[in-house]
Amino acid sequence: MTHITESGTVGLLSLALDAAAMRQQAIARNIANANTPDYQRIGVSFEDRIAALRPSLGQGPAPSLASLGDYRPVFEAVGAAGEPVGLDTEMAALSENTLHHQVLLKALNKHFALLGSAINEGKR
Repeated sequence: MTHITESGTVGLLSLALDAAAMRQQAIARNIANANTPDYQRIGVSFEDRIAALRPSLGQGPAPSLASLGDYRPVFEAVGAAGEPVGLDTEMAALSENTLHHQVLLKALNKHFALLGSAINEGKR
């Protein structure tokens, strides 16, 4: 029996939330090491990884949670070692990532609200 939360929507939103959390960590690390000599900035690789999945999303059944494991976000080096960290750029990325995280949480909340409504047959 398939668990009600094991849907492609929940799986994709979960991965996107993982990526947002990892991106928050990467940005914080970049800011903390802004004055460290030869520091190499880090980022998170997710959107380019999930783009490979996009063409198959509209065709056939939704991907299972198990099949999404190959698309997990990963940390990656960004730029050259010793390249200065732009604090303004990092702070802008932090703000953007915070908004992105909030939107993902709202989407997940909406998905579960729809499931709850279906379970309760629209009754309150």
